[in-house]
Amino acid sequence: MKIKFICFLLFAAAISSCNNQKKLQESLYFNDALDSTHRVIMSMEATIKVDDRLSIKVSALNPESAAPYNMAVSASATGGTGSLGYLVEKDGSIEFPELGKLKVEGKTLRVLRDELTGMLQKFLTNPIVTVQFSNAKVLLMGEIAHPGEVPIVDGKLTIIQAIINSGDVLPIVGRKDNVLVIREEDGIRTFNRIDIRSHNILKSPYYLLKQNDIVYVEANKQKIRQQTVQIISTNLSLITAFTSIITILLLISNYIKK
Repeated sequence: MKIKFICFLLFAAAISSCNNQKKLQESLYFNDALDSTHRVIMSMEATIKVDDRLSIKVSALNPESAAPYNMAVSASATGGTGSLGYLVEKDGSIEFPELGKLKVEGKTLRVLRDELTGMLQKFLTNPIVTVQFSNAKVLLMGEIAHPGEVPIVDGKLTIIQAIINSGDVLPIVGRKDNVLVIREEDGIRTFNRIDIRSHNILKSPYYLLKQNDIVYVEANKQKIRQQTVQIISTNLSLITAFTSIITILLLISNYIKK
């Protein structure tokens, strides 16, 4: 009997180990990718949109000569808000010192940087221009280690980078196979669910996040069951406590009547 019992325990442990290994394998990113080469066709750079705020800094061989082009901190350059950066107006332009009104909507940060560098070469020696988004961000919610806002600094942020920067999906309870991305463009809100474990995510238009995207990682069935059991347990505890109080009050009432 002891031998049979030990064999049963070993068998149960083996089954449990296989199940855990399977769950671990299913939780890995790109677990369905085969050895292959993919040509990247989609753009990996975000473009500038209306209401974006841009941080533009100019330096040159002579720092004093570049000073007039670093006026973005003034109220006039920020649309009167007092925030850092150039606000992209409704017509898709910004007002840049010395150069006047510049159309920037639809351009990438790299393209705008190169254009500004070319324009400023007429006035500065060896100008160096850096362009960044100063208010671009996405929001991560749900079963994430550190939910909250993640900034888009260099104009490019993938969903994998955003999740990793937020501490990754919580193990055991978070679902990587059904991540919801909520996006609003031109007054239209779209909802799309993607499997971040699959290599096909690289082809998804939601792989590269855009400003104000919301990424929601939902709980798996195990956590939902745990939460349901916890709620039922809490309610039963309240009912039991309430019943005990009523019973005590009835006993006291009966004792007083006697």
